[in-house]
Amino acid sequence: MIYFAMGYWVLGLAAGVALIGGVVGLACVRQSTLSVTARFRLVWLTAAAVSLGGVGTWLAVYVTMLGVDVPTGVMHYDVARMVLAAFIAVAAVLGGLLVRGRVRDPKRLAGGVAVMGLGLGLMHFLGMGAIRVQGSVEVNPWASVGATAIALAISFGVLWATARFRPLPVLIGVGALFALAVNALHYVGLAGVDVQVDPAVLPPSGEVLFTLFVPVFAMGTLSLAIPITAILVAPDRSRSARPTVPTPDAPRERSAQRRVPSPVS
Repeated sequence: MIYFAMGYWVLGLAAGVALIGGVVGLACVRQSTLSVTARFRLVWLTAAAVSLGGVGTWLAVYVTMLGVDVPTGVMHYDVARMVLAAFIAVAAVLGGLLVRGRVRDPKRLAGGVAVMGLGLGLMHFLGMGAIRVQGSVEVNPWASVGATAIALAISFGVLWATARFRPLPVLIGVGALFALAVNALHYVGLAGVDVQVDPAVLPPSGEVLFTLFVPVFAMGTLSLAIPITAILVAPDRSRSARPTVPTPDAPRERSAQRRVPSPVS
């Protein structure tokens, strides 16, 4: 199997997609902590799940697979499995965020890490299982275990960091680490994919990945544009919620105003 048939720029594009999705998702989680109602908090967490799971993880893996090819023949993909993997990635991140909640509880953190990490590992396993070639495709279970272990580490980092850090520069740094870890997860799992091309076998079913790239990338960009706009226009509740403390001179000024006699015309 050829990993970089289109050049190394694909790896850079995938890292950029993971970085942007990660930073936007982390910013959405930060906004959810400032929500005054449970409904708005759920909306922000859903946007975070789409950004982190759908764009930062699934779409980044999708982009890297554009450069993967076989020496002979063609490589197709099972579209149904790819779509299912995308939904699982989003659901796993949302489930992990909801299980963790707002409180700093180690048990809830562990539960959220398990839900999110195992879900992302399943997402990647389904994605690799969607490969179709003129021959046979086998996925090494140990490579899937390694990819799932990295997914658990990613989940711990995301859930732990979002509970403690809010400054944007810190979130960008966490997003960069997230992007590197997503690429590591993918290539560890991809290393366990064994492809055997057999010209005697019928051509594979499914679709060529590049034909679906434009609509998939457009949907991913749109799914990021909505939360980015919402973050920019959202009020800073952390500042508006601060109570105003009256100055010591304020009561004196008000009493002095009451004692001043009105002018006689």
